[in-house]
Amino acid sequence: MKNALYFSLALALAACSSNSEQAATTAAAPTETPAAAERELPKLLQQALEAHGGLAAWQQFGTMSYQLSGTLGGEAREEKQLIDLRTRQVRVEGPTYQLGLNDQNQLWVSPNKAAFGKMSARFYHNLYFYFFTIPFVLADEGTKYKDLGTQTVAGKSYRALKVTYEDGRGDSSGDAYIAHFNPETYRLELLLYTVTFFEPGKEATYNALLYPEWQQVNGLLLPRRMEGHKFADNQIGDLRYQGTFSQVALTPVQPETSLFTIPKGAEIDSLKQ
Repeated sequence: MKNALYFSLALALAACSSNSEQAATTAAAPTETPAAAERELPKLLQQALEAHGGLAAWQQFGTMSYQLSGTLGGEAREEKQLIDLRTRQVRVEGPTYQLGLNDQNQLWVSPNKAAFGKMSARFYHNLYFYFFTIPFVLADEGTKYKDLGTQTVAGKSYRALKVTYEDGRGDSSGDAYIAHFNPETYRLELLLYTVTFFEPGKEATYNALLYPEWQQVNGLLLPRRMEGHKFADNQIGDLRYQGTFSQVALTPVQPETSLFTIPKGAEIDSLKQ
């Protein structure tokens, strides 16, 4: 799902019977605290940020949490996810496991990796967060932009912005995103994304993420539901995964650092397997 979100989101995303299936559902992974300094953003991104509540409003918050209901590999997934928006540390709590990213950039899984399942916890931990918080996370440091003008996908016109990352930024700096905004409202409607976590350096194909429902939370427009689809020949294909977000909470203060501390007996999931 680049700077340290850690959401290349989470929403349980992929059919995970193989690495290639998993890779189709990752998100860029920030690993550094977003810089507070102002920088010039493309006009299209500025318009999109305003349409979603404004970058200044987003930057006033220190903690985000939500309940995630989704599917992953054909199985239901219910989780609570909590994110420190300053450091991008993450804590994910499922029925039989917890995982988190600490201040040493270590991804831990408790009671062990087997409890989480076959998918790489390192790959997954900020997946939904990143997809959930676009376009805000597209303003992070280390991002590069190209305005693609008006693009037509599956017969519908959008204003499109391509986002790539500086080398070495996050776990998957080779990932690319093309955010497609409604040309009248500038709200995000479609995201095309690639995944390079499992095969860095290999040319990746795009996958599609649709945003059919939104909700207002503390003045920000955030997804209520998202859908991951196959994508080929400029057409949106079969549904692959989906996720619904509820009980979304944003607060100005950062969470207690102890929430991200490695529990006794937990296993570390390394950056690369």
